[in-house]
Amino acid sequence: MQNKARGILLDFDHTLFDTDRFFWVDLKSAFARFGIPDDAWEKSYEAIWPSGYSLEKHLEKLARLGTVADSSTAQAMLEALKSAFSDLQPYLFPDVLEFLDAARYRGFELILLSFGDPAWQSYKVQASGLTPYFTQILYTAKEAGKAALCAECALEYGELYAIDNNPADLDAMKASTPRLQTYLICRVEPSLLEGADPLVRDRFREAARYLTIPCLLTHHRCYSLKEVSLS
Repeated sequence: MQNKARGILLDFDHTLFDTDRFFWVDLKSAFARFGIPDDAWEKSYEAIWPSGYSLEKHLEKLARLGTVADSSTAQAMLEALKSAFSDLQPYLFPDVLEFLDAARYRGFELILLSFGDPAWQSYKVQASGLTPYFTQILYTAKEAGKAALCAECALEYGELYAIDNNPADLDAMKASTPRLQTYLICRVEPSLLEGADPLVRDRFREAARYLTIPCLLTHHRCYSLKEVSLS
């Protein structure tokens, strides 16, 4: 018997969530208000991100570097930052909630498929208020780990979509599941990156990097979730 279930795999960062505005603009500015210089913030970030980012790790690294006075100061900063960023729904792109509601109304099950440290990703997803929309929420800290999770999900659905801003992840997912309908979403207008304004650089810092990754397979390209066909 043919499986009639329909599902949509959705990436989180830079697809549903304006990560650069949250992380490189507002969170970085919040650290600065505690007297953390931008160069120390970036140096400590680069040191800990390969092991999976979290606010706790970032503050611990700053303390080891001597930028934060001691562990009690770091703990006070952590509590203040978590309080300041307890509601992350304003960082969702404007089309997100309408799309999720429309997809569920049309009978699609939604699966969040996100790369990154599970605890950090879970914090952002929950603080964004997205948890109730998804049938499954899957995190992977493994590079190219989405492809295996996609192949597992494909066993449950007769029709399956994937929406992501990372061409490499979409290529790997489509290679593992050829019938997958893939959408490569770009939340950055390339013209915005032509200037040399450092504020614009940070505003699209990570999202712009994905524009340099070549596609090996064919995907539908879009700038908005409104361009994704749910028929």
